Amino acid sequence: MEEQRKKPRINVLWRAVIKLGEGNIVPVEITNISKNGVLMQSPGPVELNQEYRLMMDVPNINPAAQESYQVHCTMLVLNSQLSDGLYHVNLKFTELSDLHRCLFEAWLSFVSR
Repeated sequence: MEEQRKKPRINVLWRAVIKLGEGNIVPVEITNISKNGVLMQSPGPVELNQEYRLMMDVPNINPAAQESYQVHCTMLVLNSQLSDGLYHVNLKFTELSDLHRCLFEAWLSFVSR
């Protein structure tokens, strides 16, 4: 099936944490990425149209390299769906450094080859 989205997505499995409130840091998983956002799986709910701080552990594109990158960003919750005990949450970047945006674009380019 051909991709119908304006911005294509790639499947990943990256560790991340989301800050839900004062001192409330929750581990989550990023399951796909696009140029504009991510899909994450969370054990707990998040509020729609709310912005959250997120830190993702993004692997190096070179599989031989051991280091990864900690990407800090702010994201807006677009929608959320509960399935099999996890919340599948679509998030849109509202704050992301140019360096980290380039890292995401490199991942998208690398995987689409």
